[in-house]
Amino acid sequence: MINNVTSGYIPSTPTANPAATQASASASTTSSTASTSKKAELEFSPGRNSAKDYSAVQQSLAKGKGAVESAQAATTDIKDSLVKVREVATKLADESLAAPQREKLQKEYSSLRSGIEKSLESASYKGADGGKGVNLLTDKDATKVTTNSYGSQSELSSSKLDKSLGLPEKIGSAADAKALLNGKEGKTSALASAEKSVNESSERLAKEDKKLKAQLETATAVSKAASSLEAERTGGRNPSRTVPDEESRAALLKQADETRQQLKQQTLGLGNKDQGARSLLSLFS
Repeated sequence: MINNVTSGYIPSTPTANPAATQASASASTTSSTASTSKKAELEFSPGRNSAKDYSAVQQSLAKGKGAVESAQAATTDIKDSLVKVREVATKLADESLAAPQREKLQKEYSSLRSGIEKSLESASYKGADGGKGVNLLTDKDATKVTTNSYGSQSELSSSKLDKSLGLPEKIGSAADAKALLNGKEGKTSALASAEKSVNESSERLAKEDKKLKAQLETATAVSKAASSLEAERTGGRNPSRTVPDEESRAALLKQADETRQQLKQQTLGLGNKDQGARSLLSLFS
């Protein structure tokens, strides 16, 4: 089994033997093609990794990306709501505001606060399997996703936000409105803290989404190629043909190897201390 792929090294196709005679050129070419096909097969899909293994990686990454996208949609809605909360609080900070107007604005604030809570709840993502929901805004723990066929995992952190972002249930007076806007005794206001938390979550999720998108594209391509290769080995759509002819098999292996080479270039430079390109490259081993 060839393991060089996991270290980032991809062996090149052997060149023809310069000492080969003209008379044996045809035989050498045939032998070289078969050898290259076998080599591509080993590099791309050794015995321990099946199409099912690659598909499991793809599904895990897809669920992680779905959770990130749900959280991103929620943060967009919450940002808009916080802008309106600031506008309402600014009006409520006016000490000369008449009681009927204050009551109307208080109802508007309560509605916005309730909407924020619902947006946070909507960030929960269960995925196609209907399993335990993942909420990257309010979960207490991080969520793990499988990143390669060897079972390596990466964490998706949660923002651990309060269900109402720390916003008070009611703004009963102009003083309460001013405290919400400006804080008390030099402390950061509840509204400013909420805005900061949501903005930080949005930035973090954008980075996670970009990383997961690249990983998922790689895993999807590998899973598809592995499935095609496995189907070809077992006769594919034609049950009567259990062993593919050499020409079809060589063409498929060549395609799989080209896919691996292209995706290898896409993965270079990705990742961080805990998960770099090396773990992505192991998808091809």
